[in-house]
Parts: sequence; C-alpha cells; structure tokens
Amino acid sequence: MPLALIALVAAAAAPSPPAAPPVGHQVSPLVITPQPLVEPPSVSTVEVGGESENIGGQNVAVWPAGGLAAGASARVVLTCDVDVHGLAEWCKVAYESPQGRGFGKAALVLRPTFKLTPKQGPNGPVEGLMNIAINYKAPQVESNLTELQGQTAKVSPDDSSAMGNPGEHELNARNLDIVHNPIAMRRLTMIDTPAWVSAPTFDDLARAYPAAGGGVEGYVVAHCGVKPTGVLMGCAAVKETPVRHDFAKAALSLTPQFRVSPEALAQAPHGAPLEVDVPIRFPPPGEAKDRTIRAPVWVAGYDPASLMQQLPAQVATRKNSPGAIVQCQVGADGALTACQIELTSPDGIDFDEAAVKLASRMKMNLWSAEAGPVQGGVVHLPVKIGMGEADRASADRR
Repeated sequence: MPLALIALVAAAAAPSPPAAPPVGHQVSPLVITPQPLVEPPSVSTVEVGGESENIGGQNVAVWPAGGLAAGASARVVLTCDVDVHGLAEWCKVAYESPQGRGFGKAALVLRPTFKLTPKQGPNGPVEGLMNIAINYKAPQVESNLTELQGQTAKVSPDDSSAMGNPGEHELNARNLDIVHNPIAMRRLTMIDTPAWVSAPTFDDLARAYPAAGGGVEGYVVAHCGVKPTGVLMGCAAVKETPVRHDFAKAALSLTPQFRVSPEALAQAPHGAPLEVDVPIRFPPPGEAKDRTIRAPVWVAGYDPASLMQQLPAQVATRKNSPGAIVQCQVGADGALTACQIELTSPDGIDFDEAAVKLASRMKMNLWSAEAGPVQGGVVHLPVKIGMGEADRASADRR
C-alpha cells in the first residue's frame, strides 16, 4: 500500500531580501495580507493529509514546522493569478484558520503543484484571479493495516462474505504479520522562489519533449534537494499531467541543468536540508515556436519597481501617461539586450530613450512564472511613470 511522504517545512521561504540585495536574489511573489472575517469562496480545493488525501496523486505534502506534530488541522484560501495554462503564477494568502501557525506560508510553497482549468473568455482561456482552498487534515501516522488485520483475524479463510470482511472481496489479513508501518516524516526548508543561475533553454525543452507526448501539453513538478553549490540532487517527479506520456522522465532529464544561485543560498536558513520544487511545462510542439516571455520573475535591484525610480526628472512628469513599450531579447544570464522602442510614448523621444536605457538594465530569473525558459526569448515591456503594484503585476505577466 503506497504511503504519502509528509515533508515538514522549517521556514517556508528564505528571509526577505535586504534593502540592497546581492545579484541573483529574487523578488518573491509570496505575500501575506490581513484576512477577511468570512472565508472567500473558492473554485478548487486541494486536500493535504495522509495516504488518501495526497495532492492530486503527488507524494509530497508541505506542513509548517510543529503543525503536524500538534495534530492540527487547518484551512487556507489562496488568491492566485492563474494563467492561460492553468498555472498559479502568483499567490497570496486570503484566509487562514487557525492563524499564526504557519499554514498560510506552507500553502504558498505548494503553489507550483497547482494545475487548474483556467477561466474561459470568448476566444478561449484567459488569465485571471482564482481562489484555491487548501485543507490540512492531520494524517494518521500509523498504518491502518493493523486495524484491517484486527477486523479480519476471526474470519475463516474460506469465508470472504462474512460481516467481518465487508465488500465481498477476497482480501483476508488473518495471516499478515504487521507490527509498525508509520508514514515517514522529516524536517526541511523549502525555497519558494529560487534564483537560478543556470536553467534549460528553449532548445533544451524542445529536445526533451517525449516521443510519447502525443502533441499535447505536459506539466511536471520535480522535487529536488539542493547542494551548497546550488546543484540539484535526488530529484523525483511529484506531479505529472497527463500521465503515461513520459513527461516525468523528460522533466527529470532536464534537472541537472538547473543551478540555484550560491548568493541566494547564503541567505537561506541553516540546519534543515534545503529542497525546491521545479515546475516544468512542456508546450505542444506547435506552441514551442513562440518564445515570448509573458511572466518573467525579475531579479531584485534589476526590476521595474526599483529602476523606475531612477528615471531622469525631466521625463518623470506625466503620471497618467500610457508610457512606451520596449521590446528586448533575453540574454544567457537573464539580462535584457537589443532593446528598442516597440510602441512610442506620447511623452516624446526623451521618454522613449530613457525607457530603452531603463529596460536595458533589467534582469530576470532564468525560469519564468510560466514554468519555462527565458534565455533567447523576447519580452515586451511596458514602461510608464509611477508604476504601482497593479501596473508592475501587469508588466510581469506580459
């Protein structure tokens, strides 16, 4: 009988980045906000628990440190920006009960494992906010096979229909010798938004698409340990959809090409082992030709929010201007290159020139929020004065 592995998270994420973070440390999309008095409605529910409640067939569930040991159950609702592929690109905690025990942060770490049916518009799938409920049910750490043995011990081997063995099946545990069969648990620290210094390219992803893929989209989450050097180890596919198309095998063949930034690892908590979930989306072969980066994850200090503050004063005047759109290529290290104006600004040539210079200084993580490569891709970046949270989120999703 397969048993789910329950992984406890000592700290759901590395500490918040300092005011002047080192190169390679990422802007985390995980945000915890005050919750409403009434739980918001959700469109999907994920069960996190023991053997039968493991998430969609995956074999890793993340609990907050101390939450499982206390036998506590909990319910969390995340509000997530779900893209056209059904992936939760960004999430925040909308509701948590009980509060203050870390269940909200633990639920955020599960974000890569969510694969939903996206919202539908008149022309097909569209991006939009969706609420996802996560039920934490404290599992039985003892196997229920001992209970099965006790229920069937008095049943005759020839009697499969007696009340002691309901269901009229042939299973009889009278001769089973089971002493103890606990679910394995261990303490670890999950990296929520890894800073990748190397990752597969578009060509690598296309070559890895399995022969048994059948031309459909595949999605896999690889759960890996992280060495102090940033190299991944012991990777296992904990989520695969669809199954029986060799997507898990293809994804695991790519994991040696990922490497976490040593600078980012230096800020992670010490003691418990470091592990990470690596989401990998295999686009259908026809879609693979599109190399547009619609959901970049910006490196802190090289992101629109910080660089917009450095626009020259003579061009930072019209707060309600639509701004300009700059098109750039993404280099091997995630830096934007060959930037040029794609849609000019009504603020004039000075603003356009400043927008191109600003974009040329940006740098993104080497793996996007769409679970795909960025190196060699193209990004269309809106640049406008006074970019707020909503504007920056919109820019990130383009």
